[in-house]
Amino acid sequence: MKVNELSKCTGINLETIRYYEKQGILPEPKRAANGYRQYDEESVAQLNFVKNCRTLGFSLEDIRALNSLKFGYTDHYHADQMILKQLARVEEKIAQLLEIKRFLQSIATEELHSEAECKAMQGLREGKCG
Repeated sequence: MKVNELSKCTGINLETIRYYEKQGILPEPKRAANGYRQYDEESVAQLNFVKNCRTLGFSLEDIRALNSLKFGYTDHYHADQMILKQLARVEEKIAQLLEIKRFLQSIATEELHSEAECKAMQGLREGKCG
């Protein structure tokens, strides 16, 4: 399949696919006689792997390392450590988001009010989140 078909199949933008190739996240695809890149089901699987990793918040550097683990070049204990590290980052982000949520809830109001009574603008000016 061509790159546009790969893009449609995986839901990943053409430019993103090319970027991943340039960054070494995706292997260089085979070329047809006419010079067009040719992708196969392994390409789809690899791109879906990258997409899943990105959705989980892994950096491209992390994905490179996970790729090497996927192909059995390194100790898989390292994969577990990467997952635990990412889990800690996610938990930290959740805590930050919960704090932001509490702050926004504290300054939000749905009733009509004057400028002087506007908790939203006052809260944003004072910035007392966290």
